[in-house]
Amino acid sequence: MNLIRLLRGPMPLMGVGLTLVILSGAAFIGLINRSEVDRPGVAALAGLYFLVNTIALGFFIGLEQEMSRSVSQERALGRAVKPVAHFVSRQGARLLVPAIAISLAASPVLVSGPLRGHWELVGMLVVSLVSAWAASSVRGVLAGCQRFGIYSATLAAEGGSRLVLCVVLWLAGADSAWTFGLAFVLGQAFAALLGVVMLWIKGQRDWRAPSSAAAPSIGGAGAIRFGVSSALTFLVAANLTNQAIINLPPLMIGARSDVEPVLATVIAGAVTLTRLPMFAIFPLQTMLLPRLTAGAAKGDLRGVRRQASLAVVACAVFGLLGIAVLGIAGPRLLSLYLGTPVDLSATAMALLGIGTMFLAISNVTQPTLLALQKHRMVLVAFVTAAVVMVLAYVLPAEPVTSAVLTTSAGPIALVLVMAVVLVRATGRNHQQLLPDDTSASAELREQTTR
Repeated sequence: MNLIRLLRGPMPLMGVGLTLVILSGAAFIGLINRSEVDRPGVAALAGLYFLVNTIALGFFIGLEQEMSRSVSQERALGRAVKPVAHFVSRQGARLLVPAIAISLAASPVLVSGPLRGHWELVGMLVVSLVSAWAASSVRGVLAGCQRFGIYSATLAAEGGSRLVLCVVLWLAGADSAWTFGLAFVLGQAFAALLGVVMLWIKGQRDWRAPSSAAAPSIGGAGAIRFGVSSALTFLVAANLTNQAIINLPPLMIGARSDVEPVLATVIAGAVTLTRLPMFAIFPLQTMLLPRLTAGAAKGDLRGVRRQASLAVVACAVFGLLGIAVLGIAGPRLLSLYLGTPVDLSATAMALLGIGTMFLAISNVTQPTLLALQKHRMVLVAFVTAAVVMVLAYVLPAEPVTSAVLTTSAGPIALVLVMAVVLVRATGRNHQQLLPDDTSASAELREQTTR
């Protein structure tokens, strides 16, 4: 696999779709600040934004990754992907039930905290969970089949529909928080619908075996308990922790007694703005996983390590450029973003970019570890980062300094742990990838054919 070849391939299409998703998220925050919604309602919508990214994406990004890995495995083995796609999707549906139950059980805490008394936004959170399950299932199949053109179309559908609905509400002078919340959470539902239609129209060949050539078993699903594989369980737990690391710091800072709603909105906007460049890495992450899975199955650990190193260097350079931009024009960009003057220094904006750089690096390191079947260690890395984040939060510091520490400490620890695991997993002493997990593979095949 050649990184330059990847960049010359479907990357531009993915970039267009992702740009619309990024613009829609940025527009959502910007438009609610300019809308007729009152200030507590604006703060509640900002809270919904971070909760959706934490809970909905946390539960179901792992589903997309495991779907992509499993479908890639079946294609490499020359088998039809329909049985395993349906099986993994059913696992996701089983996870949907506890996700909704946990959200409803926690609703009193959420309403009294980040949702600021808006009970109707709990319903929006539930809608986002169902939408995320559907979109992640479809996108996992598309990524595993390497149908990145259709994948990018689902991104465009999500971002475009969200952007249009939010602009229409703003122009109409809507003053209800729930209307903007519904416009935000329906984006992934439109994406899933388009993906299903496109698969039915153009993707029928992907449901049949592409070839009859034998290939080594990738395995890695692990034991199946309560209808869910251990690999998916580890991924869901890891990605929930990951989304907490990404999205909870603004909520944690905003919950402090010495932080007024205006400052909470500024900090939330600053963190959101500094995290936007991280989304540019997403297409690379999506396309790396199926290719690295095939490479790792062939035992090409040197190649896997080389490509991971190239991706890390690219992310680090991109992150440093982002920090420089924030240090020069950060406050001005934040004022334009929020539509009001802000009292936040360029130094603070640049320091907030440190966490983004390390998160971007983790976004290309994680699929490498998944390709190497290191699901358990991915979870260990994220849990370690979450602990470090909490420790940074409890340090005595004024709100802006606390925000910088809380957003940076976790991602730095995350990358350090992942780097150690990656180096050990691809070292010279590893002559083959993993022991043959034939029992787990057999169990998965049995489950998929039922």
